[in-house]
Amino acid sequence: MPDSNDKPLGRYIRVLETVARARTGITLTDIAREMNLQPGTAHRLIRGLVDLDLLRSAPGTKSYVTGPRLQTLLHTTMDRAGYAGLARSVLDGLVAEFGETAHLARLNGDFAESVLMEQPSGSDRAFVQPGRQLPLHAAASGKAILAFQDEAFVARYLSRPRTRFTDKTRVEEADIRDELAQIREDGVAVCDNELDAGVLSYGHPIRVNGGYVLYSVGITGLADRFRPMERIRIKQKLAEAAADLGRTLGFTA
Repeated sequence: MPDSNDKPLGRYIRVLETVARARTGITLTDIAREMNLQPGTAHRLIRGLVDLDLLRSAPGTKSYVTGPRLQTLLHTTMDRAGYAGLARSVLDGLVAEFGETAHLARLNGDFAESVLMEQPSGSDRAFVQPGRQLPLHAAASGKAILAFQDEAFVARYLSRPRTRFTDKTRVEEADIRDELAQIREDGVAVCDNELDAGVLSYGHPIRVNGGYVLYSVGITGLADRFRPMERIRIKQKLAEAAADLGRTLGFTA
C-alpha cells in the first residue's frame, strides 16, 4: 500500500511541517534535501503553498517561513486556558499600572474576539469579557487589528454594512480609512464612547512571527475616570505589553 506521505496532499503537508520546524526559515534547497525531493518538485509544492498564503518568502532572504493563513489557523486553535498561561501576567501588569480592565483580543473572521480579560480587584463591570465579539470598525482592539490587515481584507470588510453602536461610531468608509491611517502612524487605536456609552478604550496591535497582526492588547475603563490619564503613558505601556505578548504568542523557541 502506498505511503500516504508520498501522495500529493501528503507532500504538501510535509513541506508545511518542514518549514514550521525551521522556525526562522528554510531554503528551497534544504526543503528538497530534507524531503528527498528533486528541486523542481519542491519548487512546485512550495509555489502552491505560497499562492495559498500558507507559506511566504522571508524578506531579504531565500528562505521560506509560515504564511499568514497558516499562522491564523495555528492561533485560532488555542483555547482560553492556553492564552491564560501565556498572557495573564502581562495583562495583570497593565491592571496594576492603570487600575483598569486589560484584555487580549484575537482576529476571528470579520471581528475581534476577546480571549482573555483581567480586572482590578473588586471590579464588577466587564466590557470585554472573553467570548465577546468586538467590531473591527468600532472597538479599539478591533481597529488596532484592522489597521494592519492587507488591503484586500480591509476592502472586503468595508464593503459590508456596519453597525452604528452610538452617535460616536464611525461607519462611513472614508472616515474609517482616515482613522486606520492614523492608527498606523500613531501605533495605538482609541474607542471613545463608540461601542459602549461612557467607556473609553485603547488598543495596540501585537505582531507575532512574520510580523502578522492577529492580536491586540487593550485597556478599558469608564471614560470619566480613565480620560485624565496621560495618553503617552498609556501608549508606552501598551507598546511594551504588545512586544512581550508578541514574543510569547509567536511560539518561538
